[in-house]
Amino acid sequence: MIAARLSFPSQYFIGPGILEKGLKAVPSLGNRTVIITGKRWAIESGTLDKVMKILSENGVESHHIPGISPNPDHTEIDKMAEMVREIDPDFLTGLGGGSVLDATKAISIAARMERKIWDLIIERPRKVNVYPVVAISTIAASGSDFDGAAVVNNRSLKAKLPIGYPELIPKISVIDVELHTTISPYYTAVGCVDIFCQFYEPYIMGQGHFEYSEIMALEGMKRVIEVCPLVIENPDDVNLRGELAYLASISMSGLARVGRDGKFSMHWLEHVLSGHYPEIPHAQGLATLLPHYTKFFIERRPEVFERVAKTLSDSIENLVPFIENWLEKIGVRKSLRELGVTESSLEPMAHDVIKYYGWEEGRVSAPIPMDFNDVLEIYRMAY
Repeated sequence: MIAARLSFPSQYFIGPGILEKGLKAVPSLGNRTVIITGKRWAIESGTLDKVMKILSENGVESHHIPGISPNPDHTEIDKMAEMVREIDPDFLTGLGGGSVLDATKAISIAARMERKIWDLIIERPRKVNVYPVVAISTIAASGSDFDGAAVVNNRSLKAKLPIGYPELIPKISVIDVELHTTISPYYTAVGCVDIFCQFYEPYIMGQGHFEYSEIMALEGMKRVIEVCPLVIENPDDVNLRGELAYLASISMSGLARVGRDGKFSMHWLEHVLSGHYPEIPHAQGLATLLPHYTKFFIERRPEVFERVAKTLSDSIENLVPFIENWLEKIGVRKSLRELGVTESSLEPMAHDVIKYYGWEEGRVSAPIPMDFNDVLEIYRMAY
């Protein structure tokens, strides 16, 4: 068993119609907030007005800063952090999907530290100050409502890097699954892939044996695969939506990684991909890489993949076809070429994976480290 540390400072509310009850807990953080949203959905759906009304009824003054983009750039974070400093709220509220929640966390640390977010990402200071965060999740995917990490793009460098601290874990998470019922079939599907990978990657890259964590990871993978097509067919089913949302939270809570400390090395390949191509949704990038990442490692870690195959398919030989068929069924099986990636960009992307994530003597850290040629091979397989 590898030693583990978990932090759970959140009040966690999940269920249909839970929004009002969850937001009644917010005054414990103060009476003044800034709500961070994307560009359209929260406003046009009426959800922002509903949130602001509930907060007002509970004595909380709200200010709104809209405009977070998918795969948000560091310049957006810095601009909004300046606006937050001028308002100086008691806490921040993120209302949206993974990009919005990640951006809210990044803004909270950049604003409180009075620093540029990219400088903080590169320097990784040991001690930080943050504005407390409330997360209102509107899609089951990244699990950002229950972890202390945020991922930020730097379009000028074609880079995408994480920042993470326990202080960034939302103090209050509200997952009203009625808000999830308007999510399109496509974004529901790629969200499922994100959740699956958050169980899958650390499991296949984990070390040693710790039975209960392994059971959680394997059953998490299996249930996501089962529930995903059902939700796509029944988008208004709040029980199924609730399962996906809960699976997303658990996938990033650390509970399914305790004792094995698995790495997210496929995520790192995807971060570079959507750093170079920020128009590609993060989870679509994962869906494109997933079968090829599996092909690359399946013969290198057969003992791990045997157990995955036993849970998901009938044999290790059928595991990759099983994954490909699932991706095809939910409509997200695409090549890098189909996503608009040029072949000439594969080598620069592989170099950037090593540059930004090659922490082990120029190799991507994992039980079986990847060097430049390994990364390039996976990208070429996916092309």
